[in-house]
Amino acid sequence: MAARKNGKKTQAVPMLKESAHEIYLAGLGAFALAGEGGGRLFRQLVKRGEGMEKVNKARIHKIASRAESLQGEARTAVAKLATPIEAGMTNAMHRLGVPTRKEIATLTKRVEELTRVVAKSKVRARKPTRRAPRAVAATV
Repeated sequence: MAARKNGKKTQAVPMLKESAHEIYLAGLGAFALAGEGGGRLFRQLVKRGEGMEKVNKARIHKIASRAESLQGEARTAVAKLATPIEAGMTNAMHRLGVPTRKEIATLTKRVEELTRVVAKSKVRARKPTRRAPRAVAATV
């Protein structure tokens, strides 16, 4: 309560009110400035965003192209490795007497053809041959 006796308390209250009012006015001024320049600022941000979008699309396209290239190189490398391995496996299987897929497919087709031929011949064998009608003897 010493501040009241010295008169400092009475002087501090108007200064606080004035400072608070100035802070309030500064806030209103900032709000008005943002309102005036807000449209301009928004357009600038959109323009910068468009520029960044173009840059990022170009980067993504470049990365995608490189990924496709690497994928093609990987396929080529695998094909180069697979061919000799497959040939070696085929030779080993032939030595053991194991037929290849192609040989099995060819044999399967041949068996199917033979099955059709046999089925047709069975149908022909079952059909009775037509006989000429018998002459009926007339009795007088």
